[in-house]
Amino acid sequence: MASSDFNPDVPLHIRALNHTTIPVRDRYKAALFCVAVLGGEVHHESAPDRVKKGLARSLQVGVRLCSGLEIDLFEQNYGQPAWDQSHPHHALDVPAEELEKWAAHLKKWKVPFVGPMTRAGTGSAEIYFNDPDGNHLELHCSNYPGYEKLPAGPYDKRLTVHKQPWPSAELEAEANRLLQVSLERMRRLKKTA
Repeated sequence: MASSDFNPDVPLHIRALNHTTIPVRDRYKAALFCVAVLGGEVHHESAPDRVKKGLARSLQVGVRLCSGLEIDLFEQNYGQPAWDQSHPHHALDVPAEELEKWAAHLKKWKVPFVGPMTRAGTGSAEIYFNDPDGNHLELHCSNYPGYEKLPAGPYDKRLTVHKQPWPSAELEAEANRLLQVSLERMRRLKKTA
């Protein structure tokens, strides 16, 4: 860690964000989105009887998005942000040279989004979108070439709201296939561990 990354006046420092939790209405449908759209890999899932046995308050599926970052998708019918609130949102870092590919990928999966855009003076670019539960997500890249030509926020949040069920009928089979392959891989690894 570079000395500018932490407060030199205190003896202990956080190394990294290990995981974050997101409230979702259906953990497997949310995992479907994280696997198909975000390229994640299912890392773990709750045993179905954990809540009945009093071992957990809600069921979850954990999806690893990249080395060192996992999203735990906790099933609950509350806690999702209102469509028009800005925070919280989860910003995911992507390489600048891939941002346009991400925009095309979101279009392919029929995910409504805004961007690429910039926040004035930052040199960065972002794409904003929601998961099907309304959780606010951002694809962020620093040092984006041509950022000064991008529109600057704020943006109309209505443009990121899913108006149709996700995934669409024509993409459902592919999304389900990707999730099933990821689940099978995770379960196979758990059996051999």
